[in-house]
Amino acid sequence: MTDTVLPFSVMGGAVRGRLARLGDALDTILGDQHAYPVPVAALLAETMALAAVLATSMKFDGIFTLQAQGDGPVSLLVADVTSGGDVRAHARFDAARLDKVPAAARASVPALLGKGYLAFTVDQGPETDRYQGIVELEGPTLEDCARAYFKQSEQLDTAIEAMVRPPADGRGWAAAALMIQRMPAGSGSAPILLAEEGEESWRRAEILLGSVTGAELVDSVLTPEQVLYRLYHAEQLVVFEAKALRARCRCSRTKVEATLRSLPADEVAAVADGDGRIVVTCEFCRADHVFRLSELQHS
Repeated sequence: MTDTVLPFSVMGGAVRGRLARLGDALDTILGDQHAYPVPVAALLAETMALAAVLATSMKFDGIFTLQAQGDGPVSLLVADVTSGGDVRAHARFDAARLDKVPAAARASVPALLGKGYLAFTVDQGPETDRYQGIVELEGPTLEDCARAYFKQSEQLDTAIEAMVRPPADGRGWAAAALMIQRMPAGSGSAPILLAEEGEESWRRAEILLGSVTGAELVDSVLTPEQVLYRLYHAEQLVVFEAKALRARCRCSRTKVEATLRSLPADEVAAVADGDGRIVVTCEFCRADHVFRLSELQHS
């Protein structure tokens, strides 16, 4: 399955949405770069799908990060998406504690993440203040936590459906997130409606969204356009240009070297091995950046 986000509008522009689908990127991150247990990988796949659909609904030039942190067996989930479409992700977990989670609860946020928070961050560089929104982890899925964020933050009315399919029968990972938002009357192409008309349009869009099945969201036979047509063909559906995504890490030897050079010399020397080598492994892509202590001690 290709990695894309497809924007669309319905109800004459009163409701806008995004359908994010990930496949190849998941296989790279969850299959090639990491070897997480399936429950952890599935949570991280959902995090990536939600990050993709949320990031592409915003106007920014930089990095959008979705992070879940808790006191459970899975202590951290991080996925970030650049404005250019680069996606990366990683997780931290305690294998011993994870083994004690009953099989029936291994898709549950309370059982895996425990108590904690879900954070949304937009970073547009050092010249711009970072935007961050935080919500407590409430609900059985990350999808539910994201819904709670929009409800509590009093932003646009928002509805989200998400689905993850682990590898099976020769197929790789697949994940999808479908989000709709109610546009303020008169904003952009949104029509100016009477209050009752606006409520009815949003209610209908939300009901139709709820009718989509998880199987449809991740069915590689169905194109994103076909999924949307099944749901909204009678609701003035307009589909816009798709945005391509890809698995790509931003780490580099230059960045790692700059970080090491910014540290006190004794701290750098303390992490060198007996041969004077320092190996820094990227948490996201697992790439090793190897330095000689001697090259860091001389400009």
